[in-house]
Amino acid sequence: MKNPNCLYTLITGASTGLGKAFAIECARRKMNLILISLPDENLAKLSEILKQTYNIEVYYKETNLTDRKAVVDFANWATDNFSINTLINNAGIGGTQHFIDADPDYLDNMIQLNIRAMTLLTRLILPELKTQGKAYILNVSSLAAFSPVPYKTIYPATKAFIYHFTRGLEAELKDSSISVCVLNPGPIMTNSDVSKRINGQSFYIKLSIMSPEKIARIAVKKLLRGKSVIIPGFMSQLNAFFIRLVPENFRIFVGTRIFKRENGKKRIHENIDNRGKQPAWKQSDQKTVASQL
Repeated sequence: MKNPNCLYTLITGASTGLGKAFAIECARRKMNLILISLPDENLAKLSEILKQTYNIEVYYKETNLTDRKAVVDFANWATDNFSINTLINNAGIGGTQHFIDADPDYLDNMIQLNIRAMTLLTRLILPELKTQGKAYILNVSSLAAFSPVPYKTIYPATKAFIYHFTRGLEAELKDSSISVCVLNPGPIMTNSDVSKRINGQSFYIKLSIMSPEKIARIAVKKLLRGKSVIIPGFMSQLNAFFIRLVPENFRIFVGTRIFKRENGKKRIHENIDNRGKQPAWKQSDQKTVASQL
């Protein structure tokens, strides 16, 4: 029997990177948590640490959100057992690859997780949020949402979907008790793979890098203040301004130069170091790789 006086924040992709930072930031604010990630990502350990450190209630589920039934089952479990007033849709995958070289399953997983899981979970949790006096939805997009990006192709397209979906939903819920917000960060040092790719970029791009902890701190603060669009950090805000200012064809030209070089370095590295191994996306499928430019 759920307690209407005990409110929870639900965070997807909570075991690593930005999702973990969200969990810690919300716990620091004494928000009870429901965390979700793939199995075998030490979510139980994180949940126990947060529970003991911050004296809050923490529950977790480990499941694969690319599976539609898993999304529905998780949403039913969460709404049947908990009073939820905040939803943070953070889980996502992405990377740099020549589209023709990308495994179809990899592309499908990206679409199912970044788009379908986020959309379905929002829809299924929304009736619960509407029962609260005040509630919040935060969807994690990216600066990549503002422009096509060659050699990423699907990833920025999914982030553009998240951005436009969130702004549309915000307008629909404007007169309700629910604040809807989209987060558009630049590059984040979420894991060693992302760090390796970012470190191979130009000095200017490196200036835009922010830690997951700082982004989570800014995002939660502005979410609770009712901000609609959050672009954390001065450099990311400057980048967002120029992305919108520069003609699209020029953006595509620049993106091609940057990420073609990154893709070439990645393929050389994989040929040398990963012979006989599974592709990286299969080794760490659905780990949170939020907002990679």
